[in-house]
Amino acid sequence: MLQFQDFFIQYGYYAIFIFLALGIFGLPLPDEVVVAFVGHLSSLGTFNYPVAMVVTMLGVMSGTLVTFAFGRKIGKPLLDKYGKWISLSPKRLQLVNRWFDRYGSWAVTIGYFVPGMRHVICYMSGSSGMDFRRYILFASIGTAISSILCLTIGYLIKLPF
Repeated sequence: MLQFQDFFIQYGYYAIFIFLALGIFGLPLPDEVVVAFVGHLSSLGTFNYPVAMVVTMLGVMSGTLVTFAFGRKIGKPLLDKYGKWISLSPKRLQLVNRWFDRYGSWAVTIGYFVPGMRHVICYMSGSSGMDFRRYILFASIGTAISSILCLTIGYLIKLPF
């Protein structure tokens, strides 16, 4: 079995993209850890920093778009049927949708900086019916800032692995 670093070295930019596209589902590791690690590998010369940045942003955005689409296609019926199991009654869902109408755009951007929140925000954005173009704009801002920040931290701070 390949070690984590060996996997990235063997599969290169494809590994970055796949890890980050799946990372929106929380698999296999949190995005922030993967991006910081890619920054570290860039500082060692394994990856070209600008190329790693582009691949990172594309991977994260791909994952968020899948989650948004999932929320858009089956989110509302799923929440209507099973929301009560997670304390989301129809009345609470209505409040969530109103909240998203008012603050959802910035919640998408800010959600990139709260571990675990990005997953929920992307799904809820789709299920609440947020306009796709508005979602893309604010998700792109969050993706760019968080990717630059995490990749640069990994690049500058010498990680112990």
